[in-house]
Amino acid sequence: MPDEELSMLCTAAISEITGQLVHRLSGADPQTEQLARLRVLTYLQLAVAQQCDQTAARAASSGAGYPQLGQAAGLTRQGARRRWPGLVTVRVDRAARAVRPSSSTDRSR
Repeated sequence: MPDEELSMLCTAAISEITGQLVHRLSGADPQTEQLARLRVLTYLQLAVAQQCDQTAARAASSGAGYPQLGQAAGLTRQGARRRWPGLVTVRVDRAARAVRPSSSTDRSR
């Protein structure tokens, strides 16, 4: 799905959810309704940020690196690293490690 289409769908979904929640909170006064809308949007923003953090942690534990996290979140690799510091740890492939020879000489020969 193209990003533009996804953005439009998300905007419509947020608008619908916000409207449903505002309907429960507000009165007939336009100012009260707009303040209720702002309150709902603020809480939705916090909830989305928490969900992003949890999902990024699960993606990292599944093997995703900062480049993949950044791409999914619309950030650069560096931006993802700043947003979620320490989330991705450096993985060293044990088979790729170089075996260092012992510094002592083998005197058994």
